[in-house]
Amino acid sequence: MRTKLRQALSEPRVAALLGILSVALALRLWGIGFGLPYAYHFDEPTYVSAALNLGSGIIGRQPNPTGFSNILFGEYAAYFVAGRLGGLFASAADFERAYRTDPSVFLLLGRLTNAVLGTLSVLVAYWLGRQVRGQLVGLLAALFLTMAFLHVRDSHYAVPDVAMAFFVSLSVLSCILTVQRTSRRCQYLAAAAGGFAIATKWSAWPIVIPLALAVLYDRLVRRETMQISRPGRATLAGLTPFVGGFLVGGFQLLLKPATYLNYALHEWQADEAGGFGIWQVDTVPGWWFYLKTLSYGLGIVLLTLAILGFLGRLVSAVRTRDRVSILLLSFPLLYFLLMGSTRHYFARYALPLAPFMALFAAEAVAAAVGWMRAKQGATLGWSLMALPVVVAIAQPLTCSIRHDMLLTRQDTRTLAKQWIEANIPEGVKIAVDWPVHGPPLSTPERAAPNSERVYDVTIVGGTGLADHPIEWYREQGFDYLIASSFIYQIPLVFPEQDRVRRAFYESLGRELTEVQVFSPTADGSEPDFVFDEIYGPAVSLWQRERPGPTIKIYKINQ
Repeated sequence: MRTKLRQALSEPRVAALLGILSVALALRLWGIGFGLPYAYHFDEPTYVSAALNLGSGIIGRQPNPTGFSNILFGEYAAYFVAGRLGGLFASAADFERAYRTDPSVFLLLGRLTNAVLGTLSVLVAYWLGRQVRGQLVGLLAALFLTMAFLHVRDSHYAVPDVAMAFFVSLSVLSCILTVQRTSRRCQYLAAAAGGFAIATKWSAWPIVIPLALAVLYDRLVRRETMQISRPGRATLAGLTPFVGGFLVGGFQLLLKPATYLNYALHEWQADEAGGFGIWQVDTVPGWWFYLKTLSYGLGIVLLTLAILGFLGRLVSAVRTRDRVSILLLSFPLLYFLLMGSTRHYFARYALPLAPFMALFAAEAVAAAVGWMRAKQGATLGWSLMALPVVVAIAQPLTCSIRHDMLLTRQDTRTLAKQWIEANIPEGVKIAVDWPVHGPPLSTPERAAPNSERVYDVTIVGGTGLADHPIEWYREQGFDYLIASSFIYQIPLVFPEQDRVRRAFYESLGRELTEVQVFSPTADGSEPDFVFDEIYGPAVSLWQRERPGPTIKIYKINQ
C-alpha cells in the first residue's frame, strides 16, 4: 500500500497538483490572523454571532443566508465539547464569556474554514479542467485560481462568499460528471451542493439552471443508451438531495420565513444609483463594474485569457450544441448577466465567477499551445507555453503576496487605540464615525480586548460624524472626534448631501485641533480607494505599509 502511494505521489501530474494545492493553502493562510483580537472586517461578527446564537436556540436575529453560519455552528459545537472535556469551559456561560472576552478563536475558525474551502475550490477547478479538456487544462486552471488575488484575499475572511463559490463550482463539476458518466451519485451530489450553495448566498440561485440541464441531458443519454428510467421517480430522486442540501444550510428559513424573506427583499431594494443604501459604491453599469473588479481581482492578462476561453466555449456551444459547453457556461453567464443588471456593487459578488474564469483562461492557453505545436513543432510549442502562463500569473501572484504581507502588519486602528490609551485620560467623551472602522475602545457597556482604559464613546453611524455640526458636539460636551477614511472617503448617492458632508470633514482641521493621524502609507498620503477597501486592501496594495483606514483624532476646543 505504501509503495503504491509513493508511486502515485511521484507521478509528475500528482506532484504538480500537490505543489499547487500547497501554494494555494499557504497564500490563503498567510496573514489569516489579521487584526485579532479585533474584528476589522465589518461582516464577520454577523455570521459568527448567528452561529453562536443558534447554539442558544436564537434564530433570525441576524437574518442573512445561513449556510456558512451553520458550518460554523458545527465547528463551534465541536470546540465547546472539546473545551468542556479538556476543562477549558465549565458551562455554556463560560463559552459565551470566552467569545465576549476575546473572539479570536471564533473568528479564526471561520477564516480557516474559508481558507480550506478556497483551497478545495482549486482542487475542483483542476478536476473540472481535467474532465472537460485533460490534465494540462486541469493543472493550469488550478494554478490560475491558486494565484487569483480576489480569491486569495477573500479566503481570509469569515464570510460566506468563498464557501458559496466552492459549492457552486462543485455542483457544476458534478453536473458535468452526471452527463459524462450517466451517474446518479454525481447527480445527487450536484443537487445537494447546489441546494447548500443557495442557502449560503441567495444570489447562487442560477445554479438551478445547470442542475436542470444535467437532469435533462442525463435522461436523454439514458434513452440513447436504452437505460430507460421512470421520469417521475428520477425527478423526485434528484429533488430530494437538493432540498436536503438547502435544509442543512437553511432550515432557519422554514422556521421563520417572514424574517428571512423580508430581509432578502430589503437587501434587494437597498441599491440605488450604483450604491448600497446611502453609500455610492460606483457609478458605472453593473457589467462594467464586475469586469473592473475581475481586472484587479484576476489581473489584466488572466482576465483577457479567460474572456478568450469563454468566447471559444460559447462558439462551441452555439455551433455544435455541445452539452458539456452548455453546462459549463450556464451558471457563470447567467450569474454575470443577472448581477450586472442589478445595482448591487460588491467585489465579493464576483467570486463565484473566479473558478470558471480560471478554467476558461486555462483552455485559452491550451488552445494556443496546441496551435503552436501544430505550426512550430512539439518542443517549441511547449516552450512557448511558459511565457503566457508566467505573464498571466505575475500580477495576481505579486498582489496576493503583497496583500498577505500587509495583513501581518499592525492595523492603523490598533495603533490608534494604543496611542489613545497612552495619551487620553479615562472617561473622556469621544465621538467616532462608525463601529469597526475606528479604533476599538472599551466603554462601560462593552469591553474591548486588551484595553487599559474605558471611555465614553458615541458611535454616530449614519453618514458619519457629519450627521451633526461641530457646534452640536461642543454643546454635548464631547472632548474628541475620531474620523475614519473608511467613512469619509465613500461618496454618498445624493450629490448635494455628499457635498455638505465633504465640506464638514474638510472643516475639522480648521476648526478643531488635529492631535494625531495614523496613516496606512509611509508618507501620510491617502491610498487609492474603492468601496471594497473597507474590508481589506484591494487596489491600494502598493501604496500601503499596513492595513486599515487613515485615522484622524481631533480635540474639541471648548
